[in-house]
Amino acid sequence: MMREQGVIFNSHGKQLIAIEHLPAPIKDTKPSELEPKAVKKGVIIVVGGPQTRVGSHRLFVYLARALAEQGVTVFRFDYSGAGDSEGKVSTFTDIQGDIDAAIQTFQQRHSDIEMIALWGLCDAASAILLYVNEYPQVVKIKKVFLVNPWVRQEHTQAKTYLRSYYMKRFLSKIFWLKLFSGKVPVKAVYRDIQAFHQQSLSANTLNNQVNFVTNMRQGLRKFTGKCHVLLSGNDLTANEFSLLIKNNKSWREITACDSIEVESIRHADHTFSQRGNKNQLIKITCQALVKV
Repeated sequence: MMREQGVIFNSHGKQLIAIEHLPAPIKDTKPSELEPKAVKKGVIIVVGGPQTRVGSHRLFVYLARALAEQGVTVFRFDYSGAGDSEGKVSTFTDIQGDIDAAIQTFQQRHSDIEMIALWGLCDAASAILLYVNEYPQVVKIKKVFLVNPWVRQEHTQAKTYLRSYYMKRFLSKIFWLKLFSGKVPVKAVYRDIQAFHQQSLSANTLNNQVNFVTNMRQGLRKFTGKCHVLLSGNDLTANEFSLLIKNNKSWREITACDSIEVESIRHADHTFSQRGNKNQLIKITCQALVKV
């Protein structure tokens, strides 16, 4: 039977809180000479804001327990200022030191684990790529799971709203009924579309947000392991990432590499609030780890 226990570790003088999920001990049996030695695996779940180690709808709890049932050790933690951890609330661009501290703690506690994966949703996925860009020497990180990565930029956000949000509205019968009945303010809709169109024409190459997206791309290029990109089918954040891949040559070339798999979970929302979609996400993660 798996065990769950609390862990307190230090990151730049702050106490951070984690929950560790330990799989059931393997019975001591003499392995067959023909059978390869099982690789011990671990997953560190990086949390994005403004969430805690529990996750929306307890997603991280369910994921961690499912992985532990498959023999994978899991470590999920609150970064600085989040949940029960000390410090001021941090943004995803500033938690790379916390991620490194979590990895170091995990390795010290489980020196026999040979393969470690990082798993993150939304801006936690972005934080992982920023971490890999800053700490490319972490050799035990063999896999990363990037779920609906946050790549918010003014121009791609505008294009996403035009193509994903307003296009769906224009194809909706309900929208037109509301429009003709006067329940939808026509001038306001027109102003929004016009504003988004103007934003979509601007590349904003000097904007700081573009810098973090560029650093994410550099991190992905540096990473030598396997990368799994999992996108929700009904989510503007995922749509914006897909649009980035489609319109940006550098991103398109990187994500076309054999080491990167991009998979969509149809009808899923951003946090996989529906049980079926959540179970599918967990199943994909488990299969990707166990088959290694």
